[in-house]
Amino acid sequence: MSGKTWFIYLLECVDGSLYTGIAVDVAARLITHQSGKGARYTRSHKPLRLLASVPVGTRSAALKAELAIKRLPKDKKLAAVQSLASQVPHQPKRSKHMNKSELIEAVAKSADLSKADVEKALNAVIATVVKAVAKGDSVTLVGFGTFKPVKRAARTGRNPATGAALKIAASTAPKFTAGATFKAAVAGKKAKKK
Repeated sequence: MSGKTWFIYLLECVDGSLYTGIAVDVAARLITHQSGKGARYTRSHKPLRLLASVPVGTRSAALKAELAIKRLPKDKKLAAVQSLASQVPHQPKRSKHMNKSELIEAVAKSADLSKADVEKALNAVIATVVKAVAKGDSVTLVGFGTFKPVKRAARTGRNPATGAALKIAASTAPKFTAGATFKAAVAGKKAKKK
């Protein structure tokens, strides 16, 4: 667990409010928020877009940063999240983290489409995948990967603060499994032809 890098992120909600959270996988957490299964706040204030996400290191550091930013007035939150990167000591070098607006821009350029058209299509794709997986279906994009629901059995856990045993109810969570072509591209290899 200690090797995982935690991120602090800032979401803009449909009512103009901002939500600050922490996660190891910001993209997956955003999908959870948008599906209505994230934090209590984002269930009643649907997230519109990701404004920023910054690696802050450990979970403890992320929790402290989250608390500090949640106490700030709305107009200072974005600047505070963006300035965190320079304040984190011994932060490992990471590859650039592409957010949704940067993805839209890259796709628009690659496909020679307007950003508005790409954003509309991307939102439709995400919404369709979320709806299908929420219904219990799998969505497979050959070469890219598969989105599917995974059932987790009920289990007994421990309260991290007190150590007391607590019952964790059975649940269903979304899971993404990368396809062979995607895995090969990330590994820097050419996919084997069948």
